[in-house]
Amino acid sequence: MSTKTQSEFSKFFGPVVATGAERICVRNLKDQFSCFKISKKIHSKETRREIKYFKFLKKRGISSSFIPAFIDNFETKEEIIIEQELITDHPEQNLFAFRVEEFVADASDKQLAKLEQLFRELYRELKDKNIIISDLHAGNMMIYCDEAGNIKRLIVVDGFGSPEAIPLAKYFRYFGRKKN
Repeated sequence: MSTKTQSEFSKFFGPVVATGAERICVRNLKDQFSCFKISKKIHSKETRREIKYFKFLKKRGISSSFIPAFIDNFETKEEIIIEQELITDHPEQNLFAFRVEEFVADASDKQLAKLEQLFRELYRELKDKNIIISDLHAGNMMIYCDEAGNIKRLIVVDGFGSPEAIPLAKYFRYFGRKKN
């Protein structure tokens, strides 16, 4: 695959879902529940870190409902690609996706209380399972709500793994607790 623009990626993989500083996220045309995060090899530090971290978690048998399922990774001549669970509207399952930072502006007191509960659960699970999120903020989080607006799931969508050259937090719970 040669260098492609966003519109070319859209034709090859599916519509662009999101863009970031390092990569774009596109739908998988062959699986409505997965997406591809695509980075140029020359600008793929975060993607490489996430791939290593997802494989590390899988090897250790660590999973979380707060993390999109990692499916696979592969490379082309110029890109590195992560395939993972797609966090988007799934009306057939009565699930609708919202960015947390946008959702809170119009959220009810009940929704904010549920979101606070999920944040506490996320924080506790990160500590208990020593899951490292290097860039934990509302802009990297999404929620699923049902048609009535009830929050069903909180998901961190970016920033997985420890950015240090020697990721002690990944291997030693003591350092992991200091990070989260």
